[in-house]
Parts: sequence; structure tokens; C-alpha cells
Amino acid sequence: MCAFFFLFKLFSFNGNYVLSFFLEKEFSPFISAFLIFNILFFIIAPLAQISKIDPQLQIHVNNLPYNWQKTITANLYILIFNVVFFISYLVFKKRNKFVKPYQIRKEIPFDILVILLLSIIILIFNLDYIQQKLSTPTWKLQLDSAKSIKIVISKVLFSVPLAGIALCIMYFKKKGKKSINLIVVVSTLLIFLLLIVVFKNPFMEKRSGLGPIYFCILFLFWPKLFNTNIKTTLILYFSLILLMPILSVFTHVNASFSEVISNPKLITESINEDVLLSNFNTINFDAYANFLATIENVSDYGFSFGEQLTSAIFFFVPRSVWEAKPITSGQYIGNYLIDKHDFWFNNISNPFISEGYLNFGVFGVILFAFIFAYFFTKALQLLKSDDYLKKTLAFFIAIHMVYFLRGDFTNGFSQLILVSFGIYVIPKVIFYLYKGIKLW
Repeated sequence: MCAFFFLFKLFSFNGNYVLSFFLEKEFSPFISAFLIFNILFFIIAPLAQISKIDPQLQIHVNNLPYNWQKTITANLYILIFNVVFFISYLVFKKRNKFVKPYQIRKEIPFDILVILLLSIIILIFNLDYIQQKLSTPTWKLQLDSAKSIKIVISKVLFSVPLAGIALCIMYFKKKGKKSINLIVVVSTLLIFLLLIVVFKNPFMEKRSGLGPIYFCILFLFWPKLFNTNIKTTLILYFSLILLMPILSVFTHVNASFSEVISNPKLITESINEDVLLSNFNTINFDAYANFLATIENVSDYGFSFGEQLTSAIFFFVPRSVWEAKPITSGQYIGNYLIDKHDFWFNNISNPFISEGYLNFGVFGVILFAFIFAYFFTKALQLLKSDDYLKKTLAFFIAIHMVYFLRGDFTNGFSQLILVSFGIYVIPKVIFYLYKGIKLW
């Protein structure tokens, strides 16, 4: 059965490879992110985990008993999702070719200073919060009663400097730049970069939030690094298998920033063989196993018929107001694993395809692939824009897709919306208020 599993996976991989690199001729980091997710989470990780399954226990990393029938079923659903996605993507892309022209405004230095002022105000009013984050281990912050408000601060307000960086880069593209303005813009750019380091560092943000932000900065400063699908795919691949495990040492260390500064050995002692060499056999890559658990859960309890989606769509509604608000699908499947298979915690991932199946079955798998393809082509339009706020937002979406596809949907969707407000919505609203500039 393992040989059959491997051949089935190999077939799925080759199909993805042909579709993404031969049917997609133009640059699309969205396709690269989609491909990398499938390679790492639905091919390499499951193969690595199944090859290490204890012959006596016969269980996955999430304690789910190994079952070859469910494995074949899951592979079939993944194949259906990918085929529907790529066909829909090619169709929608032909229909969504128009890119709205954008003229760089001569007042852009003033716009940059406005965003700089806002960023400094955000820094001043959140110094206590930053100090708390740097002096408290991450696990203790999870118990904060004001956690929801601080998530908004971290995701929305702390992303605003990235908009400032995008505006500075856009100014450099402008013809007829004045020397005095150039000096001002370069100076503010350095301040924005410093603010990003303060707001977005391993002791302030999780890996899922750090990666897309810093990839956006690389993209803005060095666009040729990402100007082909092959380059983007390779960079994402090596980042996820090498940089992310190392970064997890910082984001998951059981100590605060101040404790690490006073005792750097806390970091070096956390680096071990499991972190650097065996990451695929950990719950960091449990998406496939959790999809299998979702299939089993549906066979026991049936589909949710959209109920599980409401926690994502209405993520901004606090549970104190909506007491019956459904838990996230990751928690839901995590609780199922705890009850049925003696798993030890419920804060797990649940991939995007699994969300479709949990809510509507095979129809949900097809529907989610269809919607996802449409979303990709609309984001590709943003990437082609000369408006660097749109371009930056689009590239953030592309890199964020790896985390979004891993799931669960509520966390991926809410983070996407919140950061989008910081990168795009807040700056555009400000410009609209004092200059009447269109929001879109």
C-alpha cells in the first residue's frame, strides 16, 4: 500500500508540475505558493511521516490510526481539487486581464510623511504592549484577557510601516524627482525599516506573520529575485525547509526577549536535530494527517453545511457577544482527535481543502477550488498594478497562501483581512479623507 501511495502522490505531483509550469506562462507567485504547499504538505511530509510510522502503533503524527482506504480517498480529493483549481484558474485569468492604470502622484512625498507620522503614533501608543511582548514568553501571552484587541494591534497597526516602505519604493519609480524630496524619502524609508524590525520580529510575531512581511520587503527592494515562477518556487521551498525550522527556535522558545539577551544559550540549546532535520515528522506538517481526520470525522458526524465557515466569516464578532459562535475547524478536529484518539491538544491546522469537505463534502472540495481560482486571478490583477500598495498587498497574499492553505481557515482568513487593512485599507482611507483619492 505504501508503494501505491507513493505512485499516487507522484502522479498528483507531476500533474501539478505540468499545469503550473507549462500552462502558466506569466509570472504568478500565487501558483508558486500553491505548488510549494502541495509539494511540502501533501507529498513530502506525508511520505516522510508514513515511512516513520511505528509498525506496532500504526498511527499518524496526530494519533489517527493509519488506514490505507482513507489515504486513497484523501489523495483522490486532493487530485480533484487541484485539477478543478488549475482549469478554473486558466479560464478566469483570461477574463480578468484588465489592469486599471495608475499615475504616481507628485504629492507622494507628503503621503509618505503622513504614513510615517501615523506609524510613529502607533509606536508611541503601544510602547507598553511592545515591552510586554518582549518581556513575556509567548505561551503566557496566550492567556491575556485582551488577546483579541492585541491581535488587531499586531496584525493591523503594526503592518502600516510596510505601506510606507511600498510608497517609498513607488516614489523611486517616479520620474523628475526633486533632490530634497529624495533625501526626505530615503530618510523616512530607513525609519520605516527600523519600525518593521521593532513591530515584526520573532519575539513579537509568529512565523506565519513574519514570512510574508519580509518576503514583501525583499520583493519591493529586489523584484528580480522573484520575477519568474521557478525562482519564486525555489526560494519558497528552501525558506520553508531551512529558514522556517530555524526561525521556530526563536518564535517558540520558552523565554522572553530580555531573558534570551541575558542568556543567549537559551537559543542555542533549543537548536537540535529534530528542529533542523526531522521537521517533516512533526505536527508542523500535520495538514495531511488532519485532512484524514476530517474525513473520518465526517463519516462519524456528517457535514457541517457551512456552520464551520461562520467562525471565519464573522471572525471580528467577539464570543462575548456571540456565545454560540462555532469554534475554528482546527479546534473542532483537534477536539475530535482528543476524544477519539487520545491526542493531547486541539490547536491544530486544518487545510483549505479539508474545510471544503467538512462543510459540503465533495461538492465543497470542487466549490472551494473554483472560488480559490477566481480569488487568485483577481489578486494577480493587483500584482500587475503600478500602485505599489496594491502590488505589495498582492505579493503578501501570494506568500500568505502557504499558511492559508495549511489552515485552519479562520486563522488564515482573519490574518489576511487584518494585515490587508494595515497594508492597504488604512493608508487609502487616509488619502481619501484629505485628498479625495479613490479607495480602489
